[in-house]
Amino acid sequence: MTTQRPLGRLVLVTGAPGAGKTTVARAVAARLPRAVHVDGAAIHDMVVTGEVPMTLPAPPEAVEQLFLRWLGSIAVAETYQQAGFDAVISDTILGDFLDDFIDFVSPAPLHLVVLNPSPETATRRVGLWLDTSTQSVTETVEAVLTRLAEARVETDDLPPAVVPHG
Repeated sequence: MTTQRPLGRLVLVTGAPGAGKTTVARAVAARLPRAVHVDGAAIHDMVVTGEVPMTLPAPPEAVEQLFLRWLGSIAVAETYQQAGFDAVISDTILGDFLDDFIDFVSPAPLHLVVLNPSPETATRRVGLWLDTSTQSVTETVEAVLTRLAEARVETDDLPPAVVPHG
């Protein structure tokens, strides 16, 4: 039987490809007293056959698989949160799709950390946005942990995202 503990926090570390999301998320989790790292790429790799690649314009099946990936990451994170672990998810979630991810988390609070996004990928700035271009992983982790309260997003206070249907 699991000991009853307070619900853990949910942290999403996102950013452009190559921004260091996985490395930073894992290092943030390592600095917390009880934490897990959920790598969105690992959830994606669970698809053995039938993957529809994401292209532009996005095929409806590819968007559906992207949403399944996020729902899988959130399900793993929530399982650990229920046991009192902080869950740190890393994945590339930017632009209009960020609102969709936030909707999937709602109504729980989410701590959102965006690493070095380019201006053209940002739709609106919620959570903690960090320019990590001159920081080491250690400096980035320290900034995340020091400013984690700034990353908190009350997902039930945000307007719902408009999800395109194909």
